[in-house]
Amino acid sequence: MAICAICGAPDAGDGLLCPACDRLSSFFTRTLDPAREPTGPLAGRHSAPPAFAPGHSFGDRYTIVELVGAGGMGQVYKALDRQLNRTVALKLIRPGLQTQVALLRFRRELTMAQQVSHPNVCRVHDLGEVDGALYISMEFVHGQALEDLMRSVGHLSPRQTIALGRQICAGLGAVHERQIVHRDLKPSNVMVDRAGHAVLMDFGMAYHPGDNRLTSEGSVLGTLAYLSPEHARAQTVDVRSDIYALGVILYEMLIGRRPPGDNGPLPLALREAAERCPPPSHFVPEVPGAVDAVVMQCLERDPALRFSSAKDLEQALAQSASALSTILMTAPQPAPPAPPPWRRRLLAGTGIAAVLAAGVAVSRLVPSPSPAAARTASVAVLPLAYDGPLDSAYLKDVLPLVIGEALRAAPGMEVAPFASSRGFSASEDVLSVVRQLGVGYVLAGRIDVKDQQARIALKLTGADGKLAWEDRRPAATAGLLAEADRLADAVLGALGRRPPAQKGPSRSAHALELYVQGQTFLEGWDVQRNFARAEEAFRAAVAADESFGPAHAGLALAQFRLYRETKDPRLVEQAQAQAERAIALEPSLPEGHLALGVIRLARGRSVEAAAAFQKAEELAPADDNVYRQIAKAYGTLGRPEDAERMYQRAIDLRPGYWENYNDKGLFHSRRREKDKAKGLFVKVIELRPSSDVGYLNKGTVHMWAGEFQAAEPLLVTALRLNPTAEAHTNLGLVYYSLGRYEEAAREYRAATESGATGAEAFGGLGDAYRQMGKRTEAREAYTRAIELANERLRVNPKDAKIRSGLAMFLAGSDRCPESRREARQAVGGLPSSEVLYYAALAYAICGDRAEAVRHTLRALEGGSILDLRANPDMREVRDDSAVRRLLK
Repeated sequence: MAICAICGAPDAGDGLLCPACDRLSSFFTRTLDPAREPTGPLAGRHSAPPAFAPGHSFGDRYTIVELVGAGGMGQVYKALDRQLNRTVALKLIRPGLQTQVALLRFRRELTMAQQVSHPNVCRVHDLGEVDGALYISMEFVHGQALEDLMRSVGHLSPRQTIALGRQICAGLGAVHERQIVHRDLKPSNVMVDRAGHAVLMDFGMAYHPGDNRLTSEGSVLGTLAYLSPEHARAQTVDVRSDIYALGVILYEMLIGRRPPGDNGPLPLALREAAERCPPPSHFVPEVPGAVDAVVMQCLERDPALRFSSAKDLEQALAQSASALSTILMTAPQPAPPAPPPWRRRLLAGTGIAAVLAAGVAVSRLVPSPSPAAARTASVAVLPLAYDGPLDSAYLKDVLPLVIGEALRAAPGMEVAPFASSRGFSASEDVLSVVRQLGVGYVLAGRIDVKDQQARIALKLTGADGKLAWEDRRPAATAGLLAEADRLADAVLGALGRRPPAQKGPSRSAHALELYVQGQTFLEGWDVQRNFARAEEAFRAAVAADESFGPAHAGLALAQFRLYRETKDPRLVEQAQAQAERAIALEPSLPEGHLALGVIRLARGRSVEAAAAFQKAEELAPADDNVYRQIAKAYGTLGRPEDAERMYQRAIDLRPGYWENYNDKGLFHSRRREKDKAKGLFVKVIELRPSSDVGYLNKGTVHMWAGEFQAAEPLLVTALRLNPTAEAHTNLGLVYYSLGRYEEAAREYRAATESGATGAEAFGGLGDAYRQMGKRTEAREAYTRAIELANERLRVNPKDAKIRSGLAMFLAGSDRCPESRREARQAVGGLPSSEVLYYAALAYAICGDRAEAVRHTLRALEGGSILDLRANPDMREVRDDSAVRRLLK
């Protein structure tokens, strides 16, 4: 007998609809997991939906990017909506499920979802059919389900629970305002994006009074574990039933188990009324009493005793957050650093003169501090959440940059550097931002753009979690940046500050857009670093506005880093000229002096470089990003002691900020100082537990040390949080080193399908296929790896790491003469231990044992191990007595 995956009832029907809940499937399948496909009695009962490869056109509107989910309902694809130029999720229903009831439910789902417009509710766009495939298009959420997040971390902290709970309440409140009851609120129907922003999904079971129900009276809908007592007994439900379900979720977030916490098979709603449910603090003592009280009120059996609305629950959570903050402040711990005295610092131009935006602004000002309340007010301006065409996405960064600069120009104002606040999202927990950046206020919000019109929504929140000011206004995109000064003036008014008497020079919107593009590629904001594209964007920004000092400084750094890749000496001269031009335009610009110091250091002029760095420090004495950039320059140019000293200065300046520890950890990783690196990445995980960065980097350190068993769970967790090509590639190497070749091939394939552009993923895939005896598939993968490696070598023929990798791929393809030639060229000069190891592996695959042993010994003397102990191609090398001695 099959069991319904939704409500747990026996499925006596035809496999299309459960007779108990009349339900087809969950609204959104998040991850591609073959283990979730139907098996046993349900397997094979429906015709498979058509499969679409990446790049395939779906109708005349969509281009398939990748398959992101598969389950009993059908498939979910990430796709590009060419008409609106945005990324969407396409949910395709299996042909065998396209019954009349299914179509009606699909249409009702679309209708209800489109009634709600809120940042914490998934937008559903359209319903259609292409070549017999029924689909629904919706907002694509980059992230994972709350269910998967809890599974990966065990349980969340009270602070994290409150932050996510408040967001879910906000979305649920918007649903309830439309008189809609969700009826299927559960962790798998809440997505959490990469920035920690919660999005409510799935209106497949929702209803509002008076609608035409697709189920009979008395039917029990929803997942049983999250149903309220009245819902589980098929009685009338209202919004308070959703409050109960949210209480179950909050309980589960806090302790890692659903109430009553004993993991018993019978849900709380169906237990005896006299059975007492212990509060969350019974299992996790760190949960404060205020949070206990909120959760237990949600779980009252009598709906009249629960919170009457999601808004009331959100306010209670906010008050418990304040109580939690008070508890933390009175606990014995180091005091947070005082807000640092930032000096005026230009990052992206100053006030912008443009056409006045159309529309009426709606602003709310709550009681603000008097000017005498504090001599200095410190603010972090976060990137905005964004929805709209890709060609306007730069506004989510440009507006905060311009607002931040306008705030910084006012007397008595300190603004955290955007290079630091850029690491947070609009939905970030305010107390987390305050703690990490050492500020008193956080300005965050969103911008939605459609048909040349935009809506801006901003909130200024204090360190106590209380709202200090908010504003919502429409604007025409042609004059959008003109609103930045007005918004900044309103923020200053809320803080009891006056706008500066004189505004700075204006910048064109196009120049700012290009500048942000350049920074994105230079620093790797949301993309892989690409110094050639960074140079191109900065050069265009300079052409658009020759007086734009920060763009000249960015161009100098981009050209220098491109020189480090290509060794083209002309780039050094060009970079120095751009840095000097930036300083001539704006002598007080720290980035100009920083760029000049980096270039002088590379040219061996250490004294002059130190003077330039010192000037950058004087101009931005509390900017930890300046110290990180100086540290990177010292590290790149072989001055490790100076690099470590500068990284530590950044940490000392802002000890609660995760990126300072992460960058220092990467520095020690490159030096193969694994224990130091691991400790720093543990700190990153502690500060940012919902981000994949710490898990990925710590797992990679274990991997490079040959500690594959320790690396596996960390990389799996990183993938659950953020399924990147890098994480898939590294996990593939872990599985390969453990002899789990099929799993390795799966991860390498996932890396190639998720956009990996490096040769490593294809080379690893070839290795896995070769060990599995699949020579044809291996040769195809190696061919692609060889093509990509040669493309990189055409850019930089002196890249020894890529060349040694090419030698490995050629060896795997049985092209040993070419492999030996590339290996010899790779190890010429002063090769790194990594290059030596790759060359040794290439020789070993080709059967050149003596050369393989010789290069392995040189690699071990330099500290490299990687998969030497486990790689099947190195078996004979490991038997060499000299190698055995070094391994011991």
